[in-house]
Amino acid sequence: MLARSGPLYGPKSGIGWPQIYRYPPLFLVFFFPFALLPLRLAALLWAALKFVVLGFLGHALFSRFRIEGFGLQLLSVLPALPYLAVEFHYGNVQFFIFALVAAVFLWLEKHPVLASVILALAISLKVWPLFFVPYLVARKRLLVGGLTLVFVAGFTLLPAAYFGWHANASLLHEWAREEFGIAATSGEPAVIGFPSQSLHGVLMRFLTSINYAGLTDSNYPKLNFASVDPRAIEFLWVVLSAAGYVGLLVLARKSQSQELALDSIAFCALLLLQPFTQIGDLVILLWPVTAAVAALYYHQDLPEWVRASLYLALSMIVLKPLVPTREAQRFLQVAGIDFAALSLLTAGLIGIHLRRPQKSANLFLLEH
Repeated sequence: MLARSGPLYGPKSGIGWPQIYRYPPLFLVFFFPFALLPLRLAALLWAALKFVVLGFLGHALFSRFRIEGFGLQLLSVLPALPYLAVEFHYGNVQFFIFALVAAVFLWLEKHPVLASVILALAISLKVWPLFFVPYLVARKRLLVGGLTLVFVAGFTLLPAAYFGWHANASLLHEWAREEFGIAATSGEPAVIGFPSQSLHGVLMRFLTSINYAGLTDSNYPKLNFASVDPRAIEFLWVVLSAAGYVGLLVLARKSQSQELALDSIAFCALLLLQPFTQIGDLVILLWPVTAAVAALYYHQDLPEWVRASLYLALSMIVLKPLVPTREAQRFLQVAGIDFAALSLLTAGLIGIHLRRPQKSANLFLLEH
């Protein structure tokens, strides 16, 4: 970008193909200061900024969920530590985007316009936060949803100040072409580094024959018990994901309170329903895990199946990194252990959301 010596997207970009990490022009502009620094210093500042953001985000979550005392705070963060470690190690931008979306839900009631700006920024840097715009509309936050789309348009045009109008439009076209082109490529291992923990990934691994030769680590075992046409599985995934998303919107529409358990379900739904969920993407579980720990601590009258679901999910998340040998870890990833834990966590949170009349939901209500 700085040298203007070649294309920024596509096979001729010079940064490998498939171009897995492809961000829109706005991200390039925001990353500009890091590009001017020596690599080691830039990496150090990038990591340090993540720890600072994690501190502020953790404090905000503890305050909102009334997590008091070091012991309880440690318990609420512990299940998410493996995912934080992976995300911080690989240096992705996922954690920053998650922190922006979390800030939206934390500030939604007091500062709706600011929440709209933050959500628009997150969408403009990486597309997946768009998942929450219909969710907010279903929660009757029409102003926030509408303003978000307006600000997205503004942020998308902002890089034109550096690139120029025509160049920015061309870059957006190139980025969108690669984004949708790679996303539509069949055979998930060709385009991601780890076995996906989303519904799509699990269906593909169990119901189709996948060739792992395209991965850096090609030693993952094959656990498929069928070899169905991948196109049929893609169609099945679209139907199931659409049904799951509609279910989330129905829950949001019928909710009469601003219950943070519902936001936790939305975070889980994103991970379950999106096309690819890598291990680092599961850093998003910091919010749902905190909600689950708070519910288990403050509500001793939870139904047994809800408590069992939450305890089992948290135990699986904590114990998985302790399993020895690479072979066992590869097996757990292909078997979808994180997907199973995520599903159990989602089921427990839905049970919390549905079990109580909205007026008595005193734990997750926004009281201020």
